Order: sequence, then C-alpha cells, then structure tokens
Amino acid sequence: MRLTLLTIFYLISCGLFGQSSILKNQEFSFSIGIGELDIEKFSPNENLDFINYVDYYPEYTDFIILKLGYKFDLFSKMSADIKLIMMDDIIPDNYDISLHYFVRPRLGIGIGSILNKNWITYFEEYQIQTLPDYYLVDYNVQQFTTYDLGFYLSPALKPIDNDIFKLQITCDFGISSFMTEEATFYHKKKLSNERLQYHYKTKTDYQPYIQPKIDIRLKAFKIKETSFGILLNSNYYFSNRSINYIRTIQAWTSENRINEQIEPSKHNYSRFEFNMGIFLRW
Repeated sequence: MRLTLLTIFYLISCGLFGQSSILKNQEFSFSIGIGELDIEKFSPNENLDFINYVDYYPEYTDFIILKLGYKFDLFSKMSADIKLIMMDDIIPDNYDISLHYFVRPRLGIGIGSILNKNWITYFEEYQIQTLPDYYLVDYNVQQFTTYDLGFYLSPALKPIDNDIFKLQITCDFGISSFMTEEATFYHKKKLSNERLQYHYKTKTDYQPYIQPKIDIRLKAFKIKETSFGILLNSNYYFSNRSINYIRTIQAWTSENRINEQIEPSKHNYSRFEFNMGIFLRW
C-alpha cells in the first residue's frame, strides 16, 4: 500500500515538474465534498458480523472528502487520472487511479484501482452480549481502520468534449476486498477461574462491485497557456459485502483450541460521493 502511494506521488511530481513531451493536456485539481454510506444491518446471531459495526450515521453526513487530482493525456489515445483522497483525518491514504484508451474520440475502455478507508468500531459489545456469564478482561473500545482495495474495468463515454465544457461518464466493474485485521478478547468467568480467549483474523476475500461516475469540467478563463475552471464529480459504489474471518477460541490452555472459519451473510453496502472544486490545465 505504501509503495502504491509513493508511486502516485512520483507520477504527480514527474508530471508537474517534468518537461516530457509525451504528456499533454495536464491538469491539476482540488475538490471538497461529502460521502454517505448506506449499509444493511442484520440482527446479532451466533457469529460476530463485522459489517454490522462499520462506522456510519444514517441521518447525518458520514465524512468530508478532499481530493487532489492530476490528469494528463499521453501518446494519442490514452488518458490517465490520479486522485489522492483525504477523509476527516486529512491523511492522503485513499486513492482512485485509472488509465483509459479511447478507441474513438468519445468512447474508451480503461483499467483502474481504488483504495477506500473504513472504520469498524465497538464490536467488543458483541462479546459482552453473547457471553453474559463472563467478564471481558481489559475492556477497551476495539476499532479497525480497514482499507478496501479494489481493481476494475471501466468503459468511458465523453458526450461533450471541447475547450470550454467537458463531460465524461464512466462505470467501473470491479472486485474489492477489505484488508486483513486481527482482534483478541480475553474473558474470565464470573465467580470462577475459568478463562477464554477469542481471536479473530479477517480474510482477504475479493467480491464484485459496480461504481458509475460522472465528471464535469467548465473552463472559466484562460491566462496565456493555462486554463482555470470549476469541476463537479460524483460516484456511487454498490456491492454485496461480507467480512469473512477465522475465529480461534482457547479455553484455559493453548492445547484446548477450536478453529472455525466464519462466513457471515452478505450485506447491501453502498457509498455515494459528491465533490465540487477547481482545476488548472496547461
């Protein structure tokens, strides 16, 4: 993941400060927007379901998004789009990168990768509720900062593409997976010395998703060879997601161990984003 982010910074630096004649129509942008999650939640059962504990607020805006973008054309029919994405913590550890080949001036096909961050919190409450005869030793709030890594194919359409106004519509068809995380809980039975240890280790499991996008750019004015304008973009991610994991339960000693592979039911999981910003093109 760090290597990918370093690669992104390197490409942006080369484009902004390099003099390569290969790159054309270079563009730098900054935008700010909002993100909304909509996640189907299920009633607790005999297995912990991490998707039930994804941090989101149905009645409020879930997060603010800042995007730094760098676009450029290369050769005669290819176009690259690099976005570094920051959420409320102002850390640029999300991204969306794509490369499109336009078989016709207004029709193209591309490949890309996304990385989105999610917070999964307070799932220690499940342990407390399902083991009422036990104390939870070292009771602390549990949280995963888990990354959702995806790869996609993306047909693109440019209904309008001129010097003043640009409209591009794409639809990503991809697969994505939450990265692995681990959590351990220690329990002591009430009025007894009996102890239990629950260890959870999530699994990488790529699942399909679809994500239509719309991108609008309007040039406001031009100074010499540099154009300035405003932009609007929006996207809607939809998938059926689950977080599978291996649960290890140890009673008293490590020899008395039970390993189980758990596959919870899939949840409807969607994410809507809307951004406004400015760009400069040269």
